[in-house]
Amino acid sequence: MARVSTQPSAAAATEGVAFVKGHGTENDFVLVADPDGSWDPDPAQVAAVCDRRAGIGADGLVRAVRTAAIAEGAALAGRAEWFMDYRNADGSLAEMCGNGVRVFAEFLLAGGHLPAEAGDGRWVPVGTRAGLKRVRREADGRWTADMGAWRLVGGEAALRAGSDALVHVPGLDGVARPALSVDLGNPHTVVALPDDGELEQADLTRAPSVEPVPPAGTNVELVVPEFGVDTTGNSVADVGDVRMRVHERGSGETRSCGTGACAAALATRAWAGAGAPDVWRVEVPGGQLLVTVGEGSSAVAGTVHLTGPAVLVASGTIAPALLAPRLTPAG
Repeated sequence: MARVSTQPSAAAATEGVAFVKGHGTENDFVLVADPDGSWDPDPAQVAAVCDRRAGIGADGLVRAVRTAAIAEGAALAGRAEWFMDYRNADGSLAEMCGNGVRVFAEFLLAGGHLPAEAGDGRWVPVGTRAGLKRVRREADGRWTADMGAWRLVGGEAALRAGSDALVHVPGLDGVARPALSVDLGNPHTVVALPDDGELEQADLTRAPSVEPVPPAGTNVELVVPEFGVDTTGNSVADVGDVRMRVHERGSGETRSCGTGACAAALATRAWAGAGAPDVWRVEVPGGQLLVTVGEGSSAVAGTVHLTGPAVLVASGTIAPALLAPRLTPAG
């Protein structure tokens, strides 16, 4: 991947903006290097860039800004050089993206914005709206993200009940499904389904409805858990397995969601009870992610790591016409 050094500026509307396209398990992003924070796209511009028919197409836009150059990163200046300014496909701001932060790190490394040794298994700090995160490039080229703290929103009461929310999923039987709410710096609601048939039948072109309605919205994960038991009912697996589809807040159904994969694994671990594994393979439509629960984590709170690929596939320039003000049709 060629090095991208062009910096966006106030002249973006006439000169265009250099970008790189990348994905993590087919959760895809348009990435822009803006070290000095000179280009702050409005929601309409982000939506135009992410449009899959009239734009470049992506689940979101990621801007690489130095922490000292963006108000939300000021508190992290001195602890991390770079801030991941992530926007959903509809232009709304997002706290964090587990796939996005890995692709962001690969983008920084490929663009010469990180020292070469940062790709040799060393932790690299990254600023996000969900706080400081760390990423590390593995020997096989995958990245591991230290996703930091997580918690079951309903705590011990939700753990005992097995749920703290109800979700109506379009395309299923109309019956509200129990779900667990998981906070990973951004909100998730995880619904267990009995089999792959229901997982495929779910219509995620429409957003599931969640009760109670989360104040900041939520990502909704539909999961089919595999608890790793043998024919005698004894737990035998050191690694659990989950199949997942996701409807992301602000983006619709995506091929993958990193924080969602963590939420799916953590909720399944809670449902599995004592003896559940701390390592989970999460199969998403775009590939496989590995979720590792941090040492000392309980059933309701702790830390978690996410490992998966980060692939850069193209580079170019966002045309000025795509960034022009959107006109509202008369009448």
